[in-house]
Amino acid sequence: MLLMIRSLFPIIILCNLSSASTTNITNLQQEFKKEVLELNVFKKRFGSYLTKNCADDLLCYRKTIKKLKSWETVQNDSKLQYFLKKKITHLQFDEQYWQHIIQKLHNKKIHLQTTQFVSVIDLEKQLYIVTLWNDQTKEFNFIGKDLISSGNINREKEVKFGEDHYLKTPSGVFKSKYGWRSDGKKSDDNITLGYGAKDRYVFYFGQQNTIRYNTFDKNKQKVYDPQRWQLITDKLEFAVHSHKSSKPMGKPYSHGCIRMTDELNRFLDNKNVLHKNVLKNGKWLHKYAKEPYISKYQNFAGEYLIIFDKI
Repeated sequence: MLLMIRSLFPIIILCNLSSASTTNITNLQQEFKKEVLELNVFKKRFGSYLTKNCADDLLCYRKTIKKLKSWETVQNDSKLQYFLKKKITHLQFDEQYWQHIIQKLHNKKIHLQTTQFVSVIDLEKQLYIVTLWNDQTKEFNFIGKDLISSGNINREKEVKFGEDHYLKTPSGVFKSKYGWRSDGKKSDDNITLGYGAKDRYVFYFGQQNTIRYNTFDKNKQKVYDPQRWQLITDKLEFAVHSHKSSKPMGKPYSHGCIRMTDELNRFLDNKNVLHKNVLKNGKWLHKYAKEPYISKYQNFAGEYLIIFDKI
């Protein structure tokens, strides 16, 4: 009898681990839905009210939105419900698309030794997909996806000599390096927040090789005929960051980096999705950037960003 109990003990432990993993995945999926998708829509619909009551406090946003949802006027707000349904439906889990992602990830043959977040970007669909690799089951798990904006080399036609170029966002496998937090300064138009609000984390992936059009002749004069443009190689200081401007997510507009919503940026930051390189035993090591406001899932911290031109 004692031998039987001992033989069953490891099985019970494994079952508990499996159950905990399932709970974590479900919690993460719900947190993504609320903190990335729903919060984005509520901020657009009730921006002034939320800013007045919460400033930039994420915990306050959660409590206030929970209160708003209980109001009959909000429940009957057809415009709000329309945009919520539209966003969540467009970005919900798609089994067929997910299987394509899984196949693409396996083809990369990345050696993952621990359970961790792995980020995926589909440049064609302009999507950022958050996944969690479960090292126990050897499976990727879908957490959520949101729209981004990548590089648009065709905007090189707008560039004057001496201005920043528009480069193609590189594809491949990248590992996060030490990033920094945004100073929150607005651009010359006094509207655009190039790197998002103050203290949003800029995830940096180093200098990468990519391509762009050369739209100037040997005399440094602008060439307006696209037929005369030449594709050339160039270097990109590649980063993934929050961005707020009149340009919407879901279409390529950037100089080559990945722009994302404020909500997605905070999710990646607070859940340590790309912070593995700045954590050791759960302790924040970055001396020049303060740790996330609400730091969770340190044991799942990831570092990989995998970008595909098409999935």
